[in-house]
Parts: sequence; structure tokens; C-alpha cells
Amino acid sequence: MKRSASDALVATAEPKSGQQLRLPLLLFLSPRIPVDQAADVRVLVASKPQYASLSDSEEGALLVLPDFQQEEVAALEKRKKRVVGLPFVQRFLQDPGLLSKVPALPLFDLIYRCPGALCFSAMEPRQRARSQSLAKWMGARYTQDAGPGTELLVAARVSIHPDSKYQEALARRIPIVKPSYLEAVWEAKHLVDVQAHHLLPLAGLAICFDADCSGDGEGLKNGAIASGAQVMPFDQAEVVIVSDTSRPLYKEARRRGQQVAPPKWLERCLQIRCTLQISGDLEVPQPGIVCGNSPASVEAQTTMVLASSVLCLLYLDPGSRESARAWAWRCGAWTTLNAFDAAITHVLFNVLPGTSVQVSVPVDKDIYFLDVSWLEACASGKRASEGDFPRQQVVYNPASDMQNGMKENSRGLRKVRSTGAEDLPLMRPAPAPLADAEPHITLASSEGIFGGMVLGILGWNPGEEAKLVDRICKNGGSALHGIGNNINGLKTRRIDMCVCPNGPAPSDAGSVVLVTTQWLEACISEKAIHSSSDFPHFEPAKHPLPLSSMSNFVIRITGLEQDRKSTRERWRLEELVKVLGAKVAQQSTRKSELTHIVCAEASLLEARLAEMATKRQVPLVSVQWLLDCFRYGEHQKEDKYTISTSSGSTSASNEAAATCFTAVLNKCDILLSNSTLSVEPDLLRMAKELAAARVQTWKSIDELRTLLRSPHGNQAVIVVDKDEARRERLERLLDGGGTKLEHSFVQPSWLSETYSQRRRLPLESFAVFTAESTQEPRPTQGASYAWQPAELKRLEEVSEQSRREMESKGLSRLAKLGS
Repeated sequence: MKRSASDALVATAEPKSGQQLRLPLLLFLSPRIPVDQAADVRVLVASKPQYASLSDSEEGALLVLPDFQQEEVAALEKRKKRVVGLPFVQRFLQDPGLLSKVPALPLFDLIYRCPGALCFSAMEPRQRARSQSLAKWMGARYTQDAGPGTELLVAARVSIHPDSKYQEALARRIPIVKPSYLEAVWEAKHLVDVQAHHLLPLAGLAICFDADCSGDGEGLKNGAIASGAQVMPFDQAEVVIVSDTSRPLYKEARRRGQQVAPPKWLERCLQIRCTLQISGDLEVPQPGIVCGNSPASVEAQTTMVLASSVLCLLYLDPGSRESARAWAWRCGAWTTLNAFDAAITHVLFNVLPGTSVQVSVPVDKDIYFLDVSWLEACASGKRASEGDFPRQQVVYNPASDMQNGMKENSRGLRKVRSTGAEDLPLMRPAPAPLADAEPHITLASSEGIFGGMVLGILGWNPGEEAKLVDRICKNGGSALHGIGNNINGLKTRRIDMCVCPNGPAPSDAGSVVLVTTQWLEACISEKAIHSSSDFPHFEPAKHPLPLSSMSNFVIRITGLEQDRKSTRERWRLEELVKVLGAKVAQQSTRKSELTHIVCAEASLLEARLAEMATKRQVPLVSVQWLLDCFRYGEHQKEDKYTISTSSGSTSASNEAAATCFTAVLNKCDILLSNSTLSVEPDLLRMAKELAAARVQTWKSIDELRTLLRSPHGNQAVIVVDKDEARRERLERLLDGGGTKLEHSFVQPSWLSETYSQRRRLPLESFAVFTAESTQEPRPTQGASYAWQPAELKRLEEVSEQSRREMESKGLSRLAKLGS
């Protein structure tokens, strides 16, 4: 007899605990299992005797428990009993291939399905034992080191030691979470959002502040406490915050072997939301050297050797650009990203010998095109000669710095060119005539889920409208109707939602929340008011539906759990199939009629179904295929959504698992400046990998204003360099946006740090505009550059005052001579 792929797979399954599981599994059902569930298991076992059998004794059998309790499971382990959970047994009997994914026993269920391992650090013994038990019960692997295969570091506190697991996790960009994350997953019995369980930036770190710390000492202390730090006496502190090495507390801390850091270190930790090592420019400075970002610190490090120079940093790579900006500040130079600025004196490069670079800066003027090392040499305090440093060969091309933006714009145009003419609907509600009369209001006829709500009805013919009015009023709601397609009849009325056909949505809806009949029926059947964004087809599509290109498709939905929540998800997916114009495969559907198989979760895909799809060449795709067909209003090619199966594992499962902890921007619209993107092109990839809801670019303040006015229901984050923000006067957009919009303008480092740490960092820590910057008066004349050193501004003011005094004295002398 020929064995199936699943038989061959489970025959060699062996948990890493060293206890081999031989088929058929011998199961002993705990008396605590409810009678009806035990009966279901007996039926499944009887139908698959080659995989499992039941025993009347615990000896030599797998003990099946309905739930896991710490004390009970620990006692059974001491008795060397092998324990599994009832959910896993039910799942195994339906898909025996899952046995190969069991890492160790005891196992309640395969809840944690990410491929990486967990690592535990800085926890008390009892807490560590609890966390490791939960990980094992949920099917997770764990390791002793935060190495390449580690998915998460679970820790109760931070560490500043270079060799710690915490610092290793930061270096490897491994998300760090609190033990509460595992508790939340265990309680929910499925993966939960990791963002709410990230370890606080200074969790558990004992800090002592010197009485003479520079900067806002009280503000730093409050920020440290809010970030999990503990302010302790000197003799109990791990880190002592002092202003410079002359402080007595510094010398005493060094003598005692304690870590010592300046306020700048603490500011940086609070900004990027993690505990950094105390090294480099984050070490305590010598006396007289001011740390931090205060005006005093900038002036203390500023010389005037390049006071008359304007440096163009546009052609530097992202890594060199930040350093160049810092050196320019120290030299008193002005910086700009505008290649067309007529005042540019130097254009800096990472020189490529023997290579010509196209630039928009005129080459026939007295402008130096040279290596950035010249600026580094000037930062030492003495101006270096330009002739001693490498020159960059350049070719003048005024349009060279516009190509990236034009290319991005044309790509966007191609993406939305589809008119949807080939996807005309087969059936649509007949358009109702525009209503000139006032809308009618029909009050609720009974109590129900819509109690206290007023729902508008738009775009239906009279017969369908009457049915909707009856449906709403019988479930506690009041209906506003009789307006046909005239949405203006709703804009002046107070309504909670407006029920309209599924696509295309009215373009002039304004603030009216549009929903579909699928949303209405879901609320009624589940007796809960859903958000319109809970599922894609709860809101009208932007394109005509159903799609004629999908009318002949017969689609089966699979890969879902057998619980109430998964049942509701199946209903929603089947609704979406029907909305698109396809048919849902039923139990009676023949295999020859099946055209597509949509798998919600690849790890739950039955082996026999995968074999059938391969044998009959039926496309086996992820749920994203359905979502994108709905989103773009046209049939999407199945190739990029295909789930390939081999050796019992699925590539889609690994892909989904790999993104378990990277969807940190799924509720954000990222609006990237073209200028910033030309310097740091990786920002676009970062935003997409972090699953931003929308990623778009803009070239001018008018384009940005248009994007901000487009309602999408997500938080808009504008990523722009400070230089460009001030040059383009983007603060003008704040006039009607208030503080909320002010915090939406962030520097590119916010996105790169968020990508590095795989968690969303606070916007205000990377804000482009502050209250002071938006209120600062602008110069009335002369060119405006990205940044002007504070010391240079002061000197200009003194010079202007002296000039006026000299003019006044000169006029006085002339008056005396004339008399």
C-alpha cells in the first residue's frame, strides 16, 4: 500500500524533548473533559485508527487535558507523564501532519507559530519558569542566546552591559517584550499585537542624578521615571548622571565601579526608546565641554572658520550626511539641500575617482566640488585648504535632481490608470432618481442593536430601500431615506452611518461614514456594532462590483480554526467572495468544479487538500488575493499569492510568521518627501516592510496639502528633513492643524529607528517642528538656509547694531561739517 505524504511525514515525527511519538498515538482522555467534547474526540479517533487510539489507563499514554494549570502540569511532569491539550488533539486528528511541528511536551496547542525562537533574560527564577512553561505549552521554541534565529527577547528589565542579551538583541534588531506578552497570547489563545507589550526604554534601571546636571534636570528625571527607571540613592544606583568629569560624584562613582553617563546619554535613550551603551560621544565629557542639544552646547562647539560658506549636502549618502551636518555646525557654516541655491560655495561628495557625477549646481562659477573629508578637517577648528583634498568630477545637468521624483510620479500614474471598464458589474441596484424633497425619517419599531442610531439609506431602488428601512427599524434604529442618490440630503443631517451599494462609493461623501449591507447584516447577526473598517467589504468599494472576470470562479475557503471567532471570519470571507462576483464552494461541490482554494492560515492547511490542488493544478492562494482583488477592483494574477507546499511546510506560513512582529505602522499613512527619499532611498522600503497602511511621496507643499486632505482614517506621518521643512516653509500647514499635526512632521531618523527596533517610536521625540521653532521670527531679507548656528546669528545681530551705530556717527559728523 502506498503511503501518503502526510503518513510519511508523521511517521518520523519526534519532539525535541527526546520522547518519540509513535503512531498510532495512545491517548488517555482526562475525566475533566466535557462529555460532548470527549464524544467528538472518540468519533474522530474511531475514524482514523492509523493515527490514534484510546486507552483506559494513563500508563504509557498521552494524557489529554482540557486546560493547563501550572501546578497540575508540573506534578504530572514529575511523574514523567506526557501531557497534551485537547485543542491540539482535535487539530492533529484533522491534520496529522501537524505532529512534525511539535517542538516539545507538554503541549497545549500550536498557538505560537512563528518560526523563530524565544530568548529569556533578566527575570526572577519563578517568572522565568512561568514564561518558559507558557512558551512550551504554546508550541514555541526557546534558546539560551539571542542569536540569528531568535524572534523575540522576553525580559523584565534592561541592561547596560555590553555582553548582555539585551544589548545583543538591540544589535540584532530583535524586538524586546515584557513577560506580559506571553501571558496575553496564552489568554487569547492566538498571537496578539506585540506593540502593547514592548519593554519600557529604561525598565528597572537604577539611576542617580547629580545635583548639578546640565539641562532640564527635573524634566529628565520625570522622563526617566515614566520610561521605567528607578531613581535611587547613590550607593544603590547602576548609572550615575553627572555633567562632567570634574564633579565629585563622578570620581566617587568611578572608584566604586559604577557606570557614569552625561545627561546627553539619557536624552538619547529617551528619544530612541531603548537603553544604549555608554560609549563614544555619550561618555561624560571633560570640564568646559557642554553636552546635549541646547543652544549653549551648540555655541560651545561652534567656530567661525566657515562663517561665509554655504555647503550643499544633497549628493552625500545618508550615513555621511548626518556627520557632515554636525561638522558644518561646528564650523559655523550654512547648509542647504537646494542644488539651485545661488549662494552655494561648496558641494560635498564621497568622491568616486574616475567617475563623473551629474549635478544641478552650475560648474562655471567659483564653487568647489570636493570630498567631505575637507569639512571634517575644518571641524578641528582651523580652515583647511580645498586644494589639499580630492575633487569630484561633475557634469552639469539642471534636470538631474528631478528624475527620481518624476519617475516616482509616473509610476503612481500607471498604478491608477485602470478604468475598470472590463469589470462592469453583472447586476447592480437600479439607480434611483435624485430626490428634490426632504428626506423621510422612519423611527424604530422595536428595540435592537441599532438603538439610538440613525442610519441613512443612499442609492437603492424603491423596493430595496423599503426592505432596508424595515430591517433597520426592526433592530432598534431609525432610517433616513427617500433621497435617491443625492448624498447632499444627508450631509446636513445627523446620521451615524449611511448604507449604500457595494461600489463604486460616492466621491463626495465628505464626513458621511459609508457602510454596506454586509456591515448591516454582520451587526444584526452578531449583535454588535462593528467598525466600518473591521473588514474591507464593510465599506463600499471604489470600483464597480461585482467583477465580470471572476463570475466563473468557484472558491473554497480553508485554513481556519474550528471556533466561534474563526467561524465569523469564514462568513466574512465567503461574503467577500460573493461581493466580487464569484461562487463559494460548498460541501457538495465537485472537485472538478473548484477553480481556487483560499487558505487563511497556511499552517492549518490540510495535506489532502494541498495534494489535490497540486494534482489538479488548482491555484492555492492566500487571503490577500481576495483582499487585493477587492482593493484594486480587478482580478489579480494568482502567481504572487500562491502558497507552495513542500515537506509539510508552507512558504506562505513562513512569510506570515516573518511579519508577525513588523506590522508596526499598519495604522499610519507615511508621506515621504521626494527630496528626503532621493538621499535616503531605503526609507520607502522600510515603510512598506513595516506594513504602513499607505506610503506616498510628495514634491511640493501643495501636493502634501492635497494628501493631508484625503480622508483615510489613519494617522498621517510626514517624513521630511529639517532643512527642507524650513526651506519650503512647511510650518504654514500647521495653521489649521494644531498640535496634533505639528507632531506629525518627523525627521527621517524616526522611520529608520522604528525599522531598526521593529516598534513604533514616539513622534514627538523626532519632531521637525517644536513650539519654539514655529514661533521663531523669520529674517526679513536675504537667503534662508536649512540651519544657522546660534553663535552666527548672535554675531550678525551685533554686526548689524554696530553698522547702525557707525552710520549714525557718520551722519552726525556730516551734519557738523555742514554747519
